[in-house]
Amino acid sequence: MARRLARGMGSFFEPCDCSRPSRCPHACTIRFRDARGKQREETGYRTQEAAVERLTELYADRKKTSPSVAEARRELGQQTIEEYARTWLPRQRKITEYSTEKALASHFRA
Repeated sequence: MARRLARGMGSFFEPCDCSRPSRCPHACTIRFRDARGKQREETGYRTQEAAVERLTELYADRKKTSPSVAEARRELGQQTIEEYARTWLPRQRKITEYSTEKALASHFRA
C-alpha cells in the first residue's frame, strides 16, 4: 500500500503509454531534489511502493543532514576542478616537491 508523500519529498511516475497503466510492467521513475538543490531522477523501481520507499529514504537523509554540511556540499558542487585543486594542493605534504607540484598544476589546467 502506497504511503502519502509529504510536500517537497519528490514524485514518482511510470514513463509509458500502455493501454493498461494499472498493470504496466515498466519500472517506476522517481524525481527529487538532492542536498545541493539539483533535480535528479532515478529509475528501475518495480513497484510504486518501492519508489515511495526510496523517496522517503532520500527525504529522511536530506532532513538529517545538518545545514552546515549541506552548505559545504553545495559549495563543493559548484567549484571547478581548478578551484578545488588550489585549496587541496597546499594540504598535501607528501607531494609538494617542486616537480610534482608543477606537473599536477599542468594536469589541472588541461
